[in-house]
Amino acid sequence: MGLLAPLFLLGLAALAVPVLLHLSQRARRDPVRFPSLAFVRRVPFKTTERRRLRDRLLLLLRAAALALLAVIFARPFLTRDVTGAAVAAAREVVILLDGSASMGYGDRWRRAREAVQAVGGALGPEDHATLVLFAATPAALGPPTGDPAQLEGYLAGVEPHGAATRYAPALDLARDLVEQSALPRSTVVLITDFQRSGWDGRADVRLPAGTAFEPVSVGDGEVENLAVAGVTLQRSPESGGRVTVTARVANLGTQDREVRVRLGTGEQVLHDLPARVSAGDVSVVQFPAIALPATPTAAWVGITEDALAVDDVFRFVLRPIPSIEVLLVEPGQAEREMLYVRRALAIGRDPALAVTSRRAPSAADLAGADVVILNDAAFPSGEAGRTLVRFIEAGGGLLWALGARAGSIPATLRDQFGSIAGQPVDRVSARGGALGVTDYAHPIFSPYRNARGGDYSAVRIYRYRRLTPPDSAQVLAWTDDGAAMLVESRVGSGRVLLWASDFGNVWNDLAVRAVFLPTVHQAVRYLARHREPPSSYAVGQAVEPADLGGDTVEMVLEAPDGSRTSLRAGPRSPLPLDRAGVYTLRPMSGGAGVPYAANLDPAESDLAQLDRSALVSAASGEEAASAAADGRLRLSAEERERRQRLWWYVALAALAVLVTESVVAGVRPRGMGT
Repeated sequence: MGLLAPLFLLGLAALAVPVLLHLSQRARRDPVRFPSLAFVRRVPFKTTERRRLRDRLLLLLRAAALALLAVIFARPFLTRDVTGAAVAAAREVVILLDGSASMGYGDRWRRAREAVQAVGGALGPEDHATLVLFAATPAALGPPTGDPAQLEGYLAGVEPHGAATRYAPALDLARDLVEQSALPRSTVVLITDFQRSGWDGRADVRLPAGTAFEPVSVGDGEVENLAVAGVTLQRSPESGGRVTVTARVANLGTQDREVRVRLGTGEQVLHDLPARVSAGDVSVVQFPAIALPATPTAAWVGITEDALAVDDVFRFVLRPIPSIEVLLVEPGQAEREMLYVRRALAIGRDPALAVTSRRAPSAADLAGADVVILNDAAFPSGEAGRTLVRFIEAGGGLLWALGARAGSIPATLRDQFGSIAGQPVDRVSARGGALGVTDYAHPIFSPYRNARGGDYSAVRIYRYRRLTPPDSAQVLAWTDDGAAMLVESRVGSGRVLLWASDFGNVWNDLAVRAVFLPTVHQAVRYLARHREPPSSYAVGQAVEPADLGGDTVEMVLEAPDGSRTSLRAGPRSPLPLDRAGVYTLRPMSGGAGVPYAANLDPAESDLAQLDRSALVSAASGEEAASAAADGRLRLSAEERERRQRLWWYVALAALAVLVTESVVAGVRPRGMGT
């Protein structure tokens, strides 16, 4: 027996109070004689009743109540190990079953199911077991149960899927389930292959004190695995659009391998090439160029199937090269100065830039455009200008170079575009000013994001307009004297970029710098809101179906296993891809579907095993891990007291004593007491 707060036992000293009071009232044994009372007649006075206890039962009951109250506050607990009859106490059992892709290697999944059956067969009559399937995220397969048959039934139809292994979220959920349980004992069983990539060692996954942690490994010591680690696509507009597919094949085993690598669409194999992959290395296989399809089409690169089949095929989507319609408006003079923008737009290949040049744009020209570039040209007047404003407000993009022939900003647009003050600033005598960029994370400057400016700092600005942007605008680039050079404004749903100089290598030398071409292309993509989805995703990612346009419609999502789900999909409706394969999103009303390819996380193909002692120590500590290994349950004093809760029983005993004391005191004759 132990006590959590033994100092409260000092309260037992209160039991001596009634005894001390009684003793203080006893008559003196040696009387003291006073001369003045020598002739007073002595009257005998009986003190027997004062010297003895009138009701010993009441005294005992009241003393017992005080003693029990002191014991309650001392918080008693049993110090002996939980063995013998205590072993039969009910347990909360949490079974963490690894359902990641690596569990599909060889017969690991079969052995894992057998381990679940073994845990279910060892459940006691009062035990509750919760089966949790985890990969990247954990989820309970059903409510807690003590029936082994029901526990096995939870696994019906469950197979490993393409998600990556993550131990920390599963152990967090197990901790929550244990803490919420009212049962006196708890056990967490981890059934996994102990894949090293699933544990980084930094997460706080400590289980509650006293929880038995039982790891069950179904992994293998040495494994051989080949995987298609990724695919690169290089599209070209030649011959109506062609694509060159390059695949990376990784050998994650210990032996060199010869393998056949195939490229195909649907059931058709387009190319079949041999490859040799050294142990622990990656080989690159490039296929001959193939024609791009007219609509998005699922394709694949596969190798000979091995013990882990899920990473032997890499799926992706081939899409035709998209086109951005650009309306280029230029003045009739200075053909040489206009040449730089024309050539930059002509080089656009992916996406293709379809350029239409006009001196005076019409409403028909604007109707088919995605982006309008005013290359040192004045803003259109009359109906053409109003049509251009409506075009921008509806979501179109405008790039306006404010060179010598651009004129001024119309008064009706100064609240959105800003204003131009005075004559152009001339810095030719000072050999020009430098150009600075405010934010390299902006899509326009993304090609030079890692270079942190590089060539932009070499651009020289000789003349520029003194542009005063509105408060709602964002300055993207400026000169070294603080003047705004590139300003972004929003007009309705559209985007406007104002460049306070020209693109003709007269007012600045940007047009002859290496950054000019990617800057123009990035600006056009940004203004056109061009966002082509990637050719493939990783399992667990959620995609937004941008192909649907701006409407939310009734759709059917067909999963790789053939199952179908009805949903309302729109441009901001995420679609979860929870297994490897090709998903197809089709309109409920019928028509062609949009394919999305999901592949295994490359880290999941690495079957190297984790040192399980590190994970066990992180989850339960060395002492608890040792106790779980030899079948003993070692608890701290606080945990023992919390689990046993003996003070509840002592409190019930104290309550019973007080009730008994009240009954006894009520039936005693009046005047009796202690």
